[in-house]
Amino acid sequence: MFFSSITHRNYKYLCSVLALGIILLLPVHLLWFAQTPVWYPLRCFLNGLPVTLFFFIPALLWKPLAKPWLTGMTALLLVPAVLAGMHLFYYQATISQQSLFAIFESNLSESAEFLLSQFSLSALLYLLILLLLPLMLLRKALKASREGDFRAARLAAVLLIVAAGLLFASGKLARLAKDNIACQVVKSCQAYRQSVKDLEEYLEKAATLRAPGVVCETQEPVTLVVLIGESSSRHHWGLYGYFRNTTPRLSNMKDELFIFDDSISPFGRTTLSVAAALTCTQVPDVGDIPLVTVFRQAGFETVWISNQSTVDDTNMIVRLISGADRKIYLNKGGDQAYARSYDEKILKTLDEILSRNSSTGKRVIFVHTMGSHVNYASRYPDEFDMFTDDDDIIEKPWFTRKAKKYINTYDNSILYTDHIIASVIEKLKTVPGGAMLFFSDHGEEVFDTRSHHGHHDSVASRYYVDIPFLFWLSDSYRATLAADTLSLWEKARTTPFVNDAAPYIILDLCRISFQSPYMKKSPLSPDFSPVPRIIHGVDYDLRYPGKAGLKEPVPSR
Repeated sequence: MFFSSITHRNYKYLCSVLALGIILLLPVHLLWFAQTPVWYPLRCFLNGLPVTLFFFIPALLWKPLAKPWLTGMTALLLVPAVLAGMHLFYYQATISQQSLFAIFESNLSESAEFLLSQFSLSALLYLLILLLLPLMLLRKALKASREGDFRAARLAAVLLIVAAGLLFASGKLARLAKDNIACQVVKSCQAYRQSVKDLEEYLEKAATLRAPGVVCETQEPVTLVVLIGESSSRHHWGLYGYFRNTTPRLSNMKDELFIFDDSISPFGRTTLSVAAALTCTQVPDVGDIPLVTVFRQAGFETVWISNQSTVDDTNMIVRLISGADRKIYLNKGGDQAYARSYDEKILKTLDEILSRNSSTGKRVIFVHTMGSHVNYASRYPDEFDMFTDDDDIIEKPWFTRKAKKYINTYDNSILYTDHIIASVIEKLKTVPGGAMLFFSDHGEEVFDTRSHHGHHDSVASRYYVDIPFLFWLSDSYRATLAADTLSLWEKARTTPFVNDAAPYIILDLCRISFQSPYMKKSPLSPDFSPVPRIIHGVDYDLRYPGKAGLKEPVPSR
């Protein structure tokens, strides 16, 4: 290597440390530049480089500190480098605060499952580049620290300290730190801790909150099951025109369903999307109120069932449903560790709940499913392994054998979701006032428009946010509705909306209202007021008019 030819003892150590500082984050920015060949990725690298070098100042000042400081700082900086680099590799997008939040809220088994599902030789090669290049330079720097002279290193350290002071005094240091990946991760960690603290304080207050003017307009029995899907793209549903019949049972009962054509999730990740569905926001003179609080005020029994392993106290979803009358967690980590926790567990639990009457005759049951969570092949029993060939899959330039396998396993997971939804409907047919609502937390890109599978909190692909949304009403429930209400709900099926309207749709289905300007967010409301669908600061309908974004490839913007 170039630096091995430098023998002058005054500069060998200094050059080794500078090379280490440069190479730590350079592969990340080079991949970013390769994916988005504009000046910006390189500019961010140059902006963030001085901050990276500042981290090494103590190792340049004092020889006894060189070995422990270089080793510790390299290890610390490798963490954000690997996170940012692999995120770019898989998602062709820079790591965001939202992405880091998702990492913080994942448990070890879930993370391991994701990594196994994403494994490839090219990913392993890039990971080795991220790790081995800095480690090789660290080894050279440590050797040079033992043999070299520190005079040049100390002079460089003084110059770096002066530069840091001048940048701080001019206010530019914070701007440069924004482009430094390590600083971004630290800032996101701080933001996450603050969000958890804020949520704790909010929930203490939430226990005393009351929504104004809560009214339930029906005295008849109501049992609504709200099924929350996971990573389900409506573009892989036969019910929505997918080339495979991945939803045979629902397709057979299509005439009984209210199928909404154009619903999109407000976020591309689980926690925020589900939280949006469980929160009534900006209630006048009150603030945000958990949806279960409104239901309890209306005299409903509230039940939460989860087949996801979100049982820790720091998870935002768990906290938002903390006021439910009953909370049931079916996946406490054991099955998740083996990547098997089938949603059929829900059916037995639902039988037990439905077998006893609610004291008020009114009940809402929220069910958080595993759905199509990666690894897709782990989401369904063997009898649902129906799509195994790839003869019917239309070739795309980026397809590999592995890509086609993922498409098959994903479609099988949708087939299993179809079975779960239809089974829940069957159970509710004899329940007085039975009804079922299904929507997914977000969508999923499964090699549809790029060489990638997964989801991301952005609109870089519409597959990240295009979700299925439907509900079913029993005969006994329909009998309680006025003809004009049924007609309104039928017409609403073609209405485009963002699914932060979910709390108000759920309330409308249970004929509950309260004093909030956001009740009109529900397309089921006679007062529904359409607004531009802005998510992530982007007007979705301008970005993807009509069928735009459903063809490949979709260029990055």
